[in-house]
Amino acid sequence: MGFMDKAKAAANDLAAKADTAMSSSGMGGPGASNSREADRYLRDLGVLAYLEANGRPAAPQDRERVMDALRGMETQGTIGTLTLQTSVPPPPGGTVPPPPGGAVPPPPGGTVPPPVQQAQAPPPSQPAPTAPPPPPPSWMSKDDDRTS
Repeated sequence: MGFMDKAKAAANDLAAKADTAMSSSGMGGPGASNSREADRYLRDLGVLAYLEANGRPAAPQDRERVMDALRGMETQGTIGTLTLQTSVPPPPGGTVPPPPGGAVPPPPGGTVPPPVQQAQAPPPSQPAPTAPPPPPPSWMSKDDDRTS
């Protein structure tokens, strides 16, 4: 087997691996059209859910058609792992920040303690207005002393 034959075999092997990886990721290759079809059905399901959540009627046969198609694709393995794209990541450290407004959720026991009232500081007292003090005698020079 010559060099060109080995290079051609390696290129074919690499192309097959690329097709397999692309189809499993849903980005292209032979399974890409199935992935796009699944995306369309998932979008339709979202539209139906939105309409129903806002009190607008959605045809029951449309819901069944979409659900049947998605169940079939999931059985075939066309639909991969489903995750929300708009989910909020948990805060670092795993602690949940308190709700706005300073409200504290009730403890697990179910009893709610009375709200703690914070003491308010009295307003600062204003000093009574006074006349400015007279200037010290050292400010006056002998020339300025005209009262003598």
